[in-house]
Amino acid sequence: MGAMVDTYPIDDSYALFLWIGTPVQIVFVQLDIGSPITWTQCDPCSNCYPMQRSPFNTKESSTLRELGCYSETCLDPRMKELLGNCTSWTCKYNVNYGKESSSFGTMVIDTLNFEHSNNEVKEFIMGCGDSYGGPYRAQISGVLGLGRGPLSLQSQLNAKAFSFCLVSFGSQKASTLEFYDKVPQIDKHGLANNSIIMVLLKENSGYPNYYFLQFVGVSINGFMLDVKSRVWGYGLNYDGGVILDIGSTATYLPREAYNVFKLEIHKADHNLTRKPAHEDLEFCYKDAPSNVYPSIALHFENGNVAGENFVSFNMNNDQMLFRVDEGTVCLSFVEGKHTNLTVIGSNQLQGTQLMIDLTKEILVLTQNKC
Repeated sequence: MGAMVDTYPIDDSYALFLWIGTPVQIVFVQLDIGSPITWTQCDPCSNCYPMQRSPFNTKESSTLRELGCYSETCLDPRMKELLGNCTSWTCKYNVNYGKESSSFGTMVIDTLNFEHSNNEVKEFIMGCGDSYGGPYRAQISGVLGLGRGPLSLQSQLNAKAFSFCLVSFGSQKASTLEFYDKVPQIDKHGLANNSIIMVLLKENSGYPNYYFLQFVGVSINGFMLDVKSRVWGYGLNYDGGVILDIGSTATYLPREAYNVFKLEIHKADHNLTRKPAHEDLEFCYKDAPSNVYPSIALHFENGNVAGENFVSFNMNNDQMLFRVDEGTVCLSFVEGKHTNLTVIGSNQLQGTQLMIDLTKEILVLTQNKC
């Protein structure tokens, strides 16, 4: 194991403490497997969003230095979209996320330590945010970047794989984010009984920071939705495809897929008492112990050499439903109105360990592991 750190559920996301600088300052950052960099808000700060914790104080760290505009990192063509606004001596970043949130600031180098590991990263490259756009939680100091690219945390650790567990929302139990020097062995018994599935990952040049999944489709009550494979990003569809996003809670389906999903749910939920829609959640019901909800499964191309061509992730009620208020639950599927991407959110993955094998480009999903 290369490094290990505790993670905590915060509302509908996951976060952890990082130890940065000399002497150490502790920052609390949100996990994001689509962010190409790690950043935290820093003092001095011209336009920081309000936080419960103090920003990282750059003047207090004796090991911090700013990254130069003409440094190898700032000139890396892979980082042009992120670091392409260099007009002065220091390397500036501009990172944009969904829901119209963004962070701007200066790239710096400092030391990084982990709570449960002895290894120290002496030349850790991260962003020092001084302004922002969009909504951020006051508990969070910034973002931990676990996306693709040379400046993600796993890349800077030279990890062969990393894993984390999405404990249930509202859980009091911490989990762990782990980075591995060697890819862990997969439990063959778990593969045999389908509690573990392996999914092929792909790159998409249109979205270079994301891990794309080889996706087959969605089934309701055992019947596959009649959705063309191009909608799921098969072939050279660089505008679309299927990604995981633990910063999103619901699963977002492109309009063409959602329209089919909607028709089939209307056929399958007639035994439930419907309630008014809740914001973007269209399928809401009066909750009752006797309710029998439609069964929904996600199907992927098998990343294991042995076995069937396709593997299935069968969701339980907690993974399918949001409790929006007392006595009302809604299916956690939403129409992605402004994108061709299919985004699988964290609600669908509660209780699941995700392990990304960076050498073989495989995602390993282990259910009931948390």
